[in-house]
Amino acid sequence: MMDARRRRLSGLAALVFAVVILAGCAQTTDLSKDAATSLQSSVRLVAEQAASRDYAAALASLDSLQSQLDGDIAAGLVSRDRGARIQAAIDLVRADLGPKATPSPTPTPSPTSTKGKGNGKDNGHGKDG
Repeated sequence: MMDARRRRLSGLAALVFAVVILAGCAQTTDLSKDAATSLQSSVRLVAEQAASRDYAAALASLDSLQSQLDGDIAAGLVSRDRGARIQAAIDLVRADLGPKATPSPTPTPSPTSTKGKGNGKDNGHGKDG
């Protein structure tokens, strides 16, 4: 139980880390204000979904955040250095959420025996008789 709580906290800590990385963007030149606003919004969405235990949706939103980051780096809106730090946070969150989004296999019930059903007598007549 403690291990699950610790993992959940590490995922949320990583999301907070990502928000901190994105914070203060207006004062720096390695992250444009528009890119920071957009990335922060996506990070918040992932955090909300993870907090509500909708891990599959959080991973899908994380994929979208990844695409945003890649596009912003390519467009020069996020510096390579800042992008690498954000990428590290995304990777950490993905590693934390991945196992949670994969459903545990449901045990398959074993077939039940038909012995003991009916009267247990075989009258030897088969279908026709």
